[in-house]
Amino acid sequence: MKWTEINVEVKNTDQEEIKKIFSKLIYYLVKEFKEMTNKRGSWHFLWESTPWPNTLKIRFYGSENAIDQIKKKFEEEYNNFKEDNKEILGEFIYGNNGVNGEEYEGEIIYYGVKGWKLVMKMLEFGSEIALELIRNKDLLESDEYSAQYPGSIDLYADRYVHLFLNQLSYFIKESEFLMKQLPFRYYVEKYGNAPQEAYLIETDIMLKTYLEKISSKYSQGKNQNKGLRLKNFNGQDA
Repeated sequence: MKWTEINVEVKNTDQEEIKKIFSKLIYYLVKEFKEMTNKRGSWHFLWESTPWPNTLKIRFYGSENAIDQIKKKFEEEYNNFKEDNKEILGEFIYGNNGVNGEEYEGEIIYYGVKGWKLVMKMLEFGSEIALELIRNKDLLESDEYSAQYPGSIDLYADRYVHLFLNQLSYFIKESEFLMKQLPFRYYVEKYGNAPQEAYLIETDIMLKTYLEKISSKYSQGKNQNKGLRLKNFNGQDA
């Protein structure tokens, strides 16, 4: 069993163009891969900023024969797609975390054997859900997907994060977890590398102070409105 990593340059990140990539290229590529491996392989995709600012990174894990086949299939589908959509996709390379010519070998070194198996499942599950939502973006407000909830990709992103933290039985508050992630992720997105610990400590204090002020202000306003409603209900000073 082996991995292959395909890095694709996406030149147009308009949501409709992204939908086109996933509907007309990625979906059929994944479907073909599952048939090749009898669903015994694994796959996932991620967005990265290397080697191009908007890089769609697609990884497949299967037998050597299946990997050879999916690479050949990708090149065929990529050329067909690009012929009709010249302004959407740029170049592509095979690599290891965006490094051209290197082979991606998974990330056991970071997670350990058992840990990497779990992360592989997480990455594949998230990719499957994201692929379904992106392909069916126009249907998200229909009863088929959202029933009585207002449908949007943001809704599902919120549910995914919130419910997973719930399943992990987090004894810290969810807001505190997200707050610790916010300054770190913001810095990485802006500068491309991890921030120093001092930055994280300072921003954590600032965010806590800000949220406490907002929460206190909202709570006071809520209590005042509640008092007004009670007065009106009793027929006094409406």
